[in-house]
Amino acid sequence: MFERRAYLLDVTDRAPTTSAMREIVDVLAGCGYNELFVHRGVFTSDWEDDAPALEDAERISRYASMHGIDFFEIDPEGWVRLLADGNTVCVSTQAARSLAGRVEELRELAEKAEAEGRAKKAKRYMVTDFSDGHEWQPFAVSLPGIILGGNFASGGSKAAMMDLERQLDRVLDAPLGGLILKLGTLYLRGGALRPDSSEFFNILANDVGYSRHPGITQRVLDDVGAVARGVRITAERWVERSDWAKEIVYMANLLDASCHRRDERMLRELREEHSRIWRMRFRPEGRIESLSHLPRF
Repeated sequence: MFERRAYLLDVTDRAPTTSAMREIVDVLAGCGYNELFVHRGVFTSDWEDDAPALEDAERISRYASMHGIDFFEIDPEGWVRLLADGNTVCVSTQAARSLAGRVEELRELAEKAEAEGRAKKAKRYMVTDFSDGHEWQPFAVSLPGIILGGNFASGGSKAAMMDLERQLDRVLDAPLGGLILKLGTLYLRGGALRPDSSEFFNILANDVGYSRHPGITQRVLDDVGAVARGVRITAERWVERSDWAKEIVYMANLLDASCHRRDERMLRELREEHSRIWRMRFRPEGRIESLSHLPRF
């Protein structure tokens, strides 16, 4: 459908290891992408003057080329030029500032972007995966956006009828797709008031005195926490065989912790888990900065 099918990964606050980048390329190749953009934005951390670079961009470029994917590194100016070319439509993975994704919002925006691109005869359909400044979400949160975007880019409007859970299971090589989708719809409980974040992210990210909006009642918090714990119990059966399962357990624990923000034991365990999950796919740079945004007592 679209001549260029692109994925943009923002690495401003996180530097994926070379093995993680190869894994990303594998996922993209299986979803019909032919372009991979790595974006390094303006770095604002106190612990380093510049955003961390990729370990071996040349090796990643070669590996991507072997899979029919063109690899590009761009800065904020390059991103502005890309948008100005008039041939690109974009949709976000809806991973950032979500804890577990915003799947229903993603579906709507992905379909809208496809229709817009078709109407103006755009050449490139781009799925963007920008940093949220905290970098709590693991890569599994981005998978629904990558898969759905790839299908809209290559198959057009008929992608709206795709079985996303089945496609997730294929990429994960395990029956875990339904768990990601379940977590990725919990932001709707109590009302999704802001298009760029979930209220559960806002609860966890803000100070102890954060005042949640009226739709997030104690009953909603109890309900979301219970669903998250159920997902965790199911995913834990796969953690010895799948790093994706480890990430899903972590996603569930993020949501559960946001529902019990004053539980010191839970938050301490979450901080320890966050460090382990970070090391699975990212270089050490950025981990401490990310941890500093998690609540602590």
